[in-house]
Amino acid sequence: MIPFRSVILAAVAAVALSVAPAGSAYAANGAGRACLSEPEIEAAIASGQIQSWAKIRELANIPRNYKEASDVQVCLRAGVPYFIVSMVSPKGEYFKIVLNAVDGSS
Repeated sequence: MIPFRSVILAAVAAVALSVAPAGSAYAANGAGRACLSEPEIEAAIASGQIQSWAKIRELANIPRNYKEASDVQVCLRAGVPYFIVSMVSPKGEYFKIVLNAVDGSS
């Protein structure tokens, strides 16, 4: 028979391994990318690390009549920040756009 103490230790270890670290700077999304929180995005813009979404949208020549269909996220891909957002065209066509948050390139 397994001692009760071993069962408790195993349960505690399993819980500890399944919980994300508190105070993590980024939230992981479904694709495993690290995404910045809203305050982190604002701080990165204020410090000049990334451009604002409005500036990136302008640099990428996205027409004004194309609208955001999702929240604008900033996620890291290989350590590089990218804006990720779903857009909708005036004709109702949905698509995802991924643009470098520094220079607007795709």
